[in-house]
Amino acid sequence: MKYLSTIVSALLFFVATTAADPPKKSLPLPGEVFALDGRTAFLIPATADPHAKTKPWVWYAPTLPNLPGPEEAWMFKRFRAAGIAVAGIDAGESYGSPAGNKVFDTLYTEMTRRGYSPRPVLLGRSRGGLQTLSWAATNPEKVGGFAGIYPVCDLASYPSVAKAAGAYGLKAEELERRLAEFNPLDRLAGLAKAKVPLFAIHGNADKVVPLEANSGRVKGRYAELGGAMTLVVPPGQGHNMWLGFFRCRELVDFLTDQAGVGLRLDSPRPYQVVQRDAKNVGAVRVTGRLGDAAKTADGLECRVGTAARPGEWRKLDAVFKAGTFDAKVELPAGGWYTLGVRAVGKGQPVAEAGVERVGVGEVFVVAGQSNSANHGAEKQATKTKRVSAFDGIDWQLADDPQPGASGAGGSFLPPFGDAVAEKFGVPVGLVACGVGATSVREWLPKGATFPNPPTIEANVTKAGNAWESKGDIYATFRDRMKALGPNGFRAVLWHQGESDANQKDATRTLSGKLYCEYLEKLIRDTRNDIGWDAPWFVARASYHGPDDEGSADIRDAQASLWRDKLALEGPDSDALKGEWRDARGKDVHFSGPGLREHASKWVEKVVPWVESQVAVAGIGHTELRTDLPGGRHANVHTMRASTARANGTGRKTVGEELANEADSWTQFAGWAAVRRLDGGAARGRRRPGGASTDCPPWGGVRGGGSGLTRVMSYRVGGNTIRPRCG
Repeated sequence: MKYLSTIVSALLFFVATTAADPPKKSLPLPGEVFALDGRTAFLIPATADPHAKTKPWVWYAPTLPNLPGPEEAWMFKRFRAAGIAVAGIDAGESYGSPAGNKVFDTLYTEMTRRGYSPRPVLLGRSRGGLQTLSWAATNPEKVGGFAGIYPVCDLASYPSVAKAAGAYGLKAEELERRLAEFNPLDRLAGLAKAKVPLFAIHGNADKVVPLEANSGRVKGRYAELGGAMTLVVPPGQGHNMWLGFFRCRELVDFLTDQAGVGLRLDSPRPYQVVQRDAKNVGAVRVTGRLGDAAKTADGLECRVGTAARPGEWRKLDAVFKAGTFDAKVELPAGGWYTLGVRAVGKGQPVAEAGVERVGVGEVFVVAGQSNSANHGAEKQATKTKRVSAFDGIDWQLADDPQPGASGAGGSFLPPFGDAVAEKFGVPVGLVACGVGATSVREWLPKGATFPNPPTIEANVTKAGNAWESKGDIYATFRDRMKALGPNGFRAVLWHQGESDANQKDATRTLSGKLYCEYLEKLIRDTRNDIGWDAPWFVARASYHGPDDEGSADIRDAQASLWRDKLALEGPDSDALKGEWRDARGKDVHFSGPGLREHASKWVEKVVPWVESQVAVAGIGHTELRTDLPGGRHANVHTMRASTARANGTGRKTVGEELANEADSWTQFAGWAAVRRLDGGAARGRRRPGGASTDCPPWGGVRGGGSGLTRVMSYRVGGNTIRPRCG
């Protein structure tokens, strides 16, 4: 009996602990998953504005096992960056019924208990529109706004009265008779009276949730009731996963405004890298929107620092237009930085927003076919954590697969970025645009013609007796470069040629002459479209395998672009054979070691050229020997003013000619520490003890950090020390 009691106790303990375990759910961003009255709920938290009275939140629906999904990540990131949390609860297939509204009530109670706003903004996707709009119509005083992505607003339209009847605990006939009592479409008066704004994005080709029967009818009826609704109708779009539905800036702006955010920072983004100029400085664009709390402020302030030392607030000179602001902040090469912006009224901050991990360093656009994309055998990851990737819209840490490029495997980009970051001591941004198995013909602008098609015809079309490019790859490539702005990246790294060389169907092979012509056109056209002469590196790439190790014709065409000074010399990747290739050397793609070797070959070509383009900042110091008799005393005659990078490399002696005479030496005699946010500069100064100086005064150093402002040269002459300025 005692044994049986032990078993029962163990079972009860197992049941109790299992019941206490939180439910499992995958979220598009890190967050909390918890249970409320047996229902799965989630919360993706955000750092709220410290000056806000309550914590804003977006209420998302439907919360199902697979929703919210990864497609929502883009807008959720923007909500989080604006200090807006996202939450939801699984109400099942309740179709906006009273029972579903009671489930929603539990989440509302929990969120307000946690200090979140009593007036959330609601976001309903598809049938989530029924749930959120029904709850909003029941509780108009508790709603800050409603937005929908092809939202269901009419029960009769979807899922139909017959299918929804069970969720309402009614027979279909009774629900049909009482439809106006429950249907969100018929219950808009309270929301209009409370002046709750509505928004929807809904395609005009939607056959599942027809526009006119749902968002279209809501807009018409709401206008009749005196309410305000914005309706965005993408032409030709249906009930699908088109990115425009989930990356709609108007929707994000609407929800952010209605959530009561005082200040939203749109740029820079987390992990964004700004290209440094020849003076080791980068101009970081700072843009955002002002909410009601900030629209009457006297001005803006900005601070830049690190997580441990956030920096001092300084005035930010911005251009204001229609509730938005636009400014630039010059920062020295380096990072990661933290950047904050706040609105100030009557000397007091009224709204604040910030972003972490912003850098100024080196940015490269990488294009071509599979070996420039994610088709390698082993995924690579950045070891320095100072390498990020840009897909044309967002930035993230540059771990494979690279966003914006084809494939789901590995690339050479993370080890390449790490090597550059370590060499120069700055963050590195990578913009991967590669598309596997593409010919140079597929990269040409729309309408560009050629006599024969490539092996794969997905990106070209027949045009009479010729073929022409559809231009989609070109447009994406061009737009990503334009998004970085003029001089916004260091160079394009082009690795392509395999799909033009030695094709099985000889009519699909491209001659070297035409390859050179088409690549030259691509380079010139992109430069013209982005408005500046972006440098290009072109690799030698034509390898297919041990039985076809390259095309002399294509390789010579690639090299001709270097000889003609249209491009710079990239690596010879055809030379990477055997163990460097996948499938024991039989594959065109690189093995794990091959990806890293490929990266090192790019580093060999790119880094020396980058060194020639930028003045590498050094740390000033005085070197000397301590070898005088009687102990470790400074040997003054050996003193030399020198500089070196923070990692100890790049040592240089400064003003060496000033110590050519006997009994003379050089040393640092002055320094300047500058933090530059608003155009002003702070400066510090010290004099060598015991030395008089007739050197002219020096000014601040643009860009920040510390640097040499003056080299002093001394010569022993009797009892006097005479400074010589350099």
